[in-house]
Amino acid sequence: MPFCPLCKAEYSPGTKRCPDCECDLVDELPEEEEAEDLRVEDKPENLVLLYSTRNRVYAEFLKETLENANIPCYIKSLGSFLEEGLGYATKGKGGYRIYVPADKYEESMAIKEQTVGDL
Repeated sequence: MPFCPLCKAEYSPGTKRCPDCECDLVDELPEEEEAEDLRVEDKPENLVLLYSTRNRVYAEFLKETLENANIPCYIKSLGSFLEEGLGYATKGKGGYRIYVPADKYEESMAIKEQTVGDL
């Protein structure tokens, strides 16, 4: 069975591309460390991870709050919202990660604590 190397969804034999991530499928998933490199390869330099969640609403809410405070941020989807929201089986971990500039990390962390806390 082919797999998407980004969202780790499993597809029927003969499927060649992931419709969500728009990338070619692979016969075997890469090791976890290699998969992490695939997910953040286009992440701009000097950003640090602020928040990770499986809930799109929390991720979007925090992103909007950071942007309203004039803190640039980068959100990276690790899977499909529809997979999580509709209960489709997923292989591996999906979710969302928010990155912020290293020099804005402390300010961003304070905003994160006030908006989503430990959710």
